[in-house]
Amino acid sequence: MKRILSPRALVALAVFAAAFAPAPAQALGSAFSCTAVTYQVVGAQLKIGAVDNGELTYTNVGSAHTVSYNAGGYNPVDNFIYAVSSLREVLKIASDGTVEATGIAGIPSDAVFVAGDVTPDGLSLIAFNATDNSVWSIDLLTVAGTQIGSLGSADVGDFAIVTDGVLTTAYGIDTDTGNIVYFDPTANPIVVVTNPWVEIGAGSAKGAVWADSSGNLTVFVNGTGDVYSVKDASWGSPIIKKVASLGSVTFGNDGMKCALAASAFPEPDESNEELAATGASTLEMSLMALAGLALFAVGNALRRSRRRVS
Repeated sequence: MKRILSPRALVALAVFAAAFAPAPAQALGSAFSCTAVTYQVVGAQLKIGAVDNGELTYTNVGSAHTVSYNAGGYNPVDNFIYAVSSLREVLKIASDGTVEATGIAGIPSDAVFVAGDVTPDGLSLIAFNATDNSVWSIDLLTVAGTQIGSLGSADVGDFAIVTDGVLTTAYGIDTDTGNIVYFDPTANPIVVVTNPWVEIGAGSAKGAVWADSSGNLTVFVNGTGDVYSVKDASWGSPIIKKVASLGSVTFGNDGMKCALAASAFPEPDESNEELAATGASTLEMSLMALAGLALFAVGNALRRSRRRVS
């Protein structure tokens, strides 16, 4: 005999089922707009940075994610932010802070990605694994990782990728030395070059590096909260100037920005107290730059040769 539940029993059963049902997935919001705005994640909270009279302030973007994330970059093709969570997932982040997460295939189980940016074609997230200093290209369509090289002894807190339509270059700032390191992120393997005549915040991680449409960089120093603008980063006489300060230290952070837009920070001018403190002459810096560019050119030639052979 089929038992018919009373209306009260049916209501109780529905309440019980609802209490233990999984929460529905949150719909991903709309894309960002490519503007001069800088974004910075601190832990699990994405923030918008604004600068006024040399002071950097933050406004939260939506609610914090459930886990921390890093190695993020702004995709200039679809205008979403992509980053890697502490669970080794690629996060697709919308303008209201909502997130879509997908596990990454092909990466080490102990990988800790702390620096990253999206390539100008919007297809790959270039990410630095601090566990062994390896650099990975994560395909944003297949969400699979491929190791493309290593930074060697260098240790960076973030990348910013710049393109002039011919060359594409990823820039980071070494944690210990404060020197700029850079490479072509479309190469496999990458050829890493160091500009030793640049020194920004030696001994402290530079957790956020942003690029703008002029090819300039903006760098956030975790241990001081100071922000520097850098012009001609790969040359022997780059112009570096402190342009803002958060007024407090911030660790566990990462920067993202649309590199096709102008900078929200002032462009550095010719007054360059940072480089004057290094004691390097303009001639010395120019010679070092030429040596670095020559190495970079040799690396590009070797890559082109390998591609022709293959």
